[in-house]
Amino acid sequence: MTEYIKYQIKNIEPLRIADDSTSQNGQTTTLRYIPGTTIRGWIINQLAKRADFENLKKDLFSDNVRYLNAYINKDEKSLLPSPKGFYEDKTVTEGKKKIENVVLRGDFTEGYKRASLGRFSYMDEECIHYYSVDTNSDMKIKINLNEGEKQNVFRNEYISPGYCFSGYIAVNDHETGEMIKQLFTDRIILGNAKSAGFGKCEVLSSEITEQLPYEEYLPEKEQKNSCYMMLLSNTAFIDQNGEICGFTEETLEALENKMGVQNLNIAFCATSTVQVRGYNRSWGIKTPSLPAYEQGSVFHFTYDGVLSPENMRKLADTGIGVRINEGFGRVLFLKDYEKIQYKCAEKYFDDSVREKKTELTKEDNKVLRTIARSYYKNKLERKMQEYVLKASQEKSFWGIRTSNSQLGELDSRITANKYNPQEAKTAIYNYLEHANEKEETNSVQKVHNSLKKTKKYVDQLYATDLEELLGFSGKQKGYVMGIPVSELMSQTEKDALKLELLTSLIRFKNKGDK
Repeated sequence: MTEYIKYQIKNIEPLRIADDSTSQNGQTTTLRYIPGTTIRGWIINQLAKRADFENLKKDLFSDNVRYLNAYINKDEKSLLPSPKGFYEDKTVTEGKKKIENVVLRGDFTEGYKRASLGRFSYMDEECIHYYSVDTNSDMKIKINLNEGEKQNVFRNEYISPGYCFSGYIAVNDHETGEMIKQLFTDRIILGNAKSAGFGKCEVLSSEITEQLPYEEYLPEKEQKNSCYMMLLSNTAFIDQNGEICGFTEETLEALENKMGVQNLNIAFCATSTVQVRGYNRSWGIKTPSLPAYEQGSVFHFTYDGVLSPENMRKLADTGIGVRINEGFGRVLFLKDYEKIQYKCAEKYFDDSVREKKTELTKEDNKVLRTIARSYYKNKLERKMQEYVLKASQEKSFWGIRTSNSQLGELDSRITANKYNPQEAKTAIYNYLEHANEKEETNSVQKVHNSLKKTKKYVDQLYATDLEELLGFSGKQKGYVMGIPVSELMSQTEKDALKLELLTSLIRFKNKGDK
């Protein structure tokens, strides 16, 4: 009997899981969910520390353990990928809006467009209630380009903090389930850029249950002659030649047998495809590319016979196609799908609740402060990158032509004291004052290489608040998420960022002059 480890986690830091199907050179987009492959990788890494790991590997990598995708939830309700196939007119409507389902009969009203349904949703009677996932991005500047590289500015997208995710891991052995469940304690770190303040998630709950995920959407009665099947995750098949394929005569026949019906046919469908790519960090190589039907795709099947509730549950439990242990091939048969006539946008975050800080628990305040600090620091670093980039593009670094050797010496003094901002500041001023005194003593007029303007800039740098210098402005000056910025970052930390800014300017200047 299949058991499910159901876990709920909340990303208290920005979360980035690269979407290799849409990311481009210089720009990384993020998935809006946590894929089964990410969960599997984290679990394997944790269990690899055990002495008996070699004995566990066969089971962990087999279909006996299936790592499903984790999607956002709202008020303890697990949300689904929003279904495809709905169309709407071009008017903007508050609240419920009428929509048409192309999967029912294969047509829709002329002039209609594909309905906007966010990323995730739940279906309630005649309406789809849908949610979007807020994202933000940071910008990185690569100073030391490799030979042949032209791109030095990189934009990386991430999921904003504060989302709760529900995920499932299917296990065929109770002891294996208990072992994996024990890993979901306190906090875990997922995704990319872990060392840069990304990916920390708080474990809200974990349990072992026999309840089938999303079973509330399954029909309780037999489905005679037709049914509607939605893909809960990306899905692909392999033909008799071992080639990746979609629904063919061969794969339809295999599904027909599992459904217990005859003459299975796709009457109508609403699908999209995605090129699934990945990267194995342990091996340091890209995983094979996989063309697949995208999650949310819907198929209207017709057939001879009756599809039983037992067979629907079995297929929802085992999945179809390839790589099912990684979360691919999850399906769901939908009850009352043909009754849906409306859509309604929902807000994930309640701003009014967020503003009631006095009602937050001690732990809530701790989490909020962590999120606010991460957000504030990321914003400052992004503004620093923009500042350096603008200076390099305008070739306006301090407005002078200070020699590379002088700036290099300044850089080395900063680097030598980078872990002590106060000592670094002292070293900077000692060097600048000594150099300018020497210039005065020798009565040397160095129009181009004088460090006098360099010192003037450094004076300005230390005399100006970092936010003012970078042009940083939030919704409420001096506050982030209602918390004073003075409580989020010390002056010493800000001075360290000023040193980082100074170093980036120097290196950009020296690189540009070569």
